[in-house]
Amino acid sequence: MADSSRVAAVSGGPALAEEKMRVMVAMDESDESFYALHWVLNNLFSPGIVATETQTHYHHDDSNSNNTMNMLTLIHVMEPFPHYVFPGMQAVFPTTSVIQSVNKAQEETASAMLTQALHMCAQRMVKAKTCILEGDPKEMICDVAEQMQIDLIAIGSRGLGKIKRAFMGSVSDYVTHHAKCPVLVIKQPSDFQK
Repeated sequence: MADSSRVAAVSGGPALAEEKMRVMVAMDESDESFYALHWVLNNLFSPGIVATETQTHYHHDDSNSNNTMNMLTLIHVMEPFPHYVFPGMQAVFPTTSVIQSVNKAQEETASAMLTQALHMCAQRMVKAKTCILEGDPKEMICDVAEQMQIDLIAIGSRGLGKIKRAFMGSVSDYVTHHAKCPVLVIKQPSDFQK
């Protein structure tokens, strides 16, 4: 467990033990996001009562506002199915059944990934909930963090090269510059295994 002065400096506020803190970890299937969760569990949370819950839509519940336990939210944002247009050719639009099939597969993959993440939380006895959304991950992470009044966003660094980052953009870079709360970008050491 990190000492309270170090944690206070990271979070931009008082030490975690003094008040309830809402932490969001942005998750995807990458090892980097699982390492970010691992780091958060080991450095920002004390073990507590096991309580995990899954939700597919955002719902803010202040019924436990007197509880001094910190709250961990695991968020996964599925990107919408792209409609491809090939240069020099007619536009190609997928059928509704194809879109539904792809969405179902994305939801199953996201659910399995978040179940694995919840298992990591349960092993550390950390209360957590999940949130699966659809949209642009960069914008959705910032929007939901603001709606949920998150105190800290933790996100794994994928280490994109300069060229890839210039063309594709970096979720962590966007979130760092646009979130209204502190953002902790966590780089995975080369020897980490999920």
